[in-house]
Amino acid sequence: MTSNPTFLKLTLTIKPLLPAREIAVAWLETCGFDMFENVDEGMVAYGKETEIDREACDEIMSDLKGIAEIAFEFEAVESENWNAAWEADYPAIDVDGLAHMRAPFHPKPTSGLDVVIQPQMSFGTGHHATTWQMLRRLLDESVEGKSILDMGCGTGVLAIAGHLLSASEVVAIDIDTWSFDNTRSNYQLNGLDPETAPGEVILGDAGLLSPWNNRFDLLLANINRNVLLADMRAYDHVLKPQSRILMSGFFPSDLEQLRAQSHKLGWNFLSSTDREGWCCALWEKSTH
Repeated sequence: MTSNPTFLKLTLTIKPLLPAREIAVAWLETCGFDMFENVDEGMVAYGKETEIDREACDEIMSDLKGIAEIAFEFEAVESENWNAAWEADYPAIDVDGLAHMRAPFHPKPTSGLDVVIQPQMSFGTGHHATTWQMLRRLLDESVEGKSILDMGCGTGVLAIAGHLLSASEVVAIDIDTWSFDNTRSNYQLNGLDPETAPGEVILGDAGLLSPWNNRFDLLLANINRNVLLADMRAYDHVLKPQSRILMSGFFPSDLEQLRAQSHKLGWNFLSSTDREGWCCALWEKSTH
């Protein structure tokens, strides 16, 4: 097991909100922040303290002041302290009555898919609008007997849902050691053995995909625009003809860039949804 990391929390108040909030996310990704939450008056960003370039971040704050009126505050957050505070006020999530994402201390729902996730320092629990949309759209897919690749699995919500929906295999990959450990733990909370459940949980990135030509029926990728754009060709390599591609982690304004890249790969764009300023989109790979 790895030690609990310390995170840096950046709270930003922004006026006017748009487009400055979208610009802030794009810029903050370049200095080490990798988790973002939209709030009514701005946003909250998180990153591992050891990976944040504070000098670059200070420059970004200065540049943002040229775009909008902002106020900001940095706070170091120990993950165990975060967990205790979150657990004290952590609601279960109802996805249109079709699925529920809850902590172990919440009562089991009487109907719908039941996914149990221990509260942790991540937005893979459904509280973030991207995960909510991904799970909602996953429920509309024909999953039984299909092979699923979950890139950027986070806490394992989507991978676990795939198993519970009777996928033939689920391969869950994340570049972050903490996410890898947390996904394995959450598998066990849902009655899944990460060693024997069909598929595997892997620490790594899209560079691992090259041996798996034409393997998967469904791709789930909830990451961010830059990673998606960089890795879509690697995703395409492992997808079967007529496979489905469900991606989120980006803004509605980013969709055209992703559609342009998908067009080069021969993917057919099917639809998109928005929730709380975040976009989720569905494609189908062509038969050729």
